[in-house]
Amino acid sequence: MKIWKMAGVLSLCMLAGCGNLSAEEEQQLKDGLKDASQQLGSAMEEAGAAWEKAQAEIEEEMAKINWAEKIFLEENNHGKPIRVIKSDGMAVEDMDAFLKDIQVSDWTKVDALPEDVTESGTFALRQNATIELGETVSNTDYKIAQMTVYEEGYVTLEILDGMTKYLDILIPKENFVAVYQVPEDVAAYLQACAA
Repeated sequence: MKIWKMAGVLSLCMLAGCGNLSAEEEQQLKDGLKDASQQLGSAMEEAGAAWEKAQAEIEEEMAKINWAEKIFLEENNHGKPIRVIKSDGMAVEDMDAFLKDIQVSDWTKVDALPEDVTESGTFALRQNATIELGETVSNTDYKIAQMTVYEEGYVTLEILDGMTKYLDILIPKENFVAVYQVPEDVAAYLQACAA
């Protein structure tokens, strides 16, 4: 039964006062409600399947993003430099040397961090907020990522709200964490820098 037919049955029910329905009208009403329930269930299944397909496509595209290059190379070159803050709260002073020494283009993205790794330090990656209308300088900055270094030559980048504002409503948070295996000299440099 189509929705418009069901609306007619419901109108009839309202006009009849609901208590004075004939057995045939009552059966029509029950059948109409059952049909509407099935149509709604079918529509919900289709919407759920479409949502799952969209989520899978988003996750596939998110896996392609090289967050290390995005942050250290692209973001840093678009007029909003990244500041790297060590565990002790001190900023890395010479960002050009730091970027050269960490050799981001040589990092290898891996699926997961091995279980037996030991954390050796963290860095907060900060960036100035976008300059708003009427401002000449932004006085606000955001922690856009947390970089964790491991003794075994791994680095994780967790992209935070400063960069993903509102995206994590649609995209699961785990899509904003990337794990990299880094060359030995880079691992040693980052560990020394973090200490």
